[in-house]
Amino acid sequence: MIKKIYLLSCLLFGFQGANVQKMSVLMTTRSTHSGKTSMLKAEIAYHISGTMTSHFITPSEQYILNNAKGEVSVFNPQNNTVSQQVNYLFSTETTQFYYFLNNQKSDLGLKKMGFLNKNTRFENDMMITNWIAPAKIASQIKEIELVHKNGNPIYTKYIKPDGSILKKVYYYNYLNTKALDFPQSVTQIEYFSAKDSVISKTSYSDFKINDLANSSILDFKIPKNAKILK
Repeated sequence: MIKKIYLLSCLLFGFQGANVQKMSVLMTTRSTHSGKTSMLKAEIAYHISGTMTSHFITPSEQYILNNAKGEVSVFNPQNNTVSQQVNYLFSTETTQFYYFLNNQKSDLGLKKMGFLNKNTRFENDMMITNWIAPAKIASQIKEIELVHKNGNPIYTKYIKPDGSILKKVYYYNYLNTKALDFPQSVTQIEYFSAKDSVISKTSYSDFKINDLANSSILDFKIPKNAKILK
């Protein structure tokens, strides 16, 4: 469950100020599906080099370490085991942290992923852009609509090849500082059918930057005697 929510979060997430080198936040995600609600809590630490560590506390303790190359390790401290893989979907360059902390909030990394800007229009105080998916994922996603307000993304809509909606994501409650603009709340609705969906609401709090960031999380090392799961 943790890995699934983590992947969804990755598919959602620049340093606006060059003085920002690292940060840590507390994350809480509540997901509702078929009337049942589950919750995740974690502390996440990110470094400008592209390394990120997520310490999940609820529903069970786990550490997820990943980097820009998509190298990810999942450590279970209870039984001292670790699973490892390389998957670009887990790259820190596909996370919300990377987009907002590396000056890519204008397109949330879509151009880098191969999406082509179809059109741009303005409605009231919002800028709406539509992006055509690259051939390699065109069988799953046809197009993405991205909406900005006051320079910050507030909404994305993922459209499937048949024209139906795959997913909607809302970004709001922005933290605005000289060093950082970052959405403290993100709501994602993933549609499996017209009557079946998962709603995930994620909130971020306790932002700490540079020397105040929780280095004990960012510098965490998996024990050398941890058993590697095949």
